[in-house]
Amino acid sequence: MRVAVWLAILALALFGRWRHDDAIGAAIVPLALGFFFVVTPRALRGAIAAMAFVEAAAWWFGGAGLMIDLLPALIAAFVGWLFARSLVRPRTPLIARAISAMEGEARLREPAIARYARRLTGLWAVFQVTLTLLCLLCVLHERGLLAAAVLPPSRLFGTTILPLAVAVLFFGEFLLRPLLLPQAPRHTLAGFLAQLGRVWPSLIEP
Repeated sequence: MRVAVWLAILALALFGRWRHDDAIGAAIVPLALGFFFVVTPRALRGAIAAMAFVEAAAWWFGGAGLMIDLLPALIAAFVGWLFARSLVRPRTPLIARAISAMEGEARLREPAIARYARRLTGLWAVFQVTLTLLCLLCVLHERGLLAAAVLPPSRLFGTTILPLAVAVLFFGEFLLRPLLLPQAPRHTLAGFLAQLGRVWPSLIEP
């Protein structure tokens, strides 16, 4: 059900982009945030509400265009926050929880794997925050506040460069893992993605 809803939202977003119609894109924002609010654990809903508040303010002050341009930055910030908060004890780093769910808790008793999981979680947190800042800089630049900077259009960065950067880190780490962590068990990419999809909802701690 969740996959079907997200696919429908994505289809609407692509349709709006194909039509170059910001009104369609702006209409998708509350739909996506509303669904995100429902499927997110109760303890995290305050963060979704904060995203909705920022998006409403963006629409009020800058119209549909600003609302759409800021959404990728807010999503990246939310994901970065999920990774960062899991590094605060007594929580377990998000990557470590993924390893435990997919391969068993015993795997984390190996110091090298536990250390790798914490460092990779930290890398994802820093990476997402960096993408957030770059996205915000693109938005400011496009509106003439950083005229001297050389930055891509905010819509190009948010809808293309940002997701590609996330994909490069995700798949790059998967391909390099045998070199970075030789003792880790081997997975096919399809098998790894299937496992991750099954356990992902349980990885977000309240």
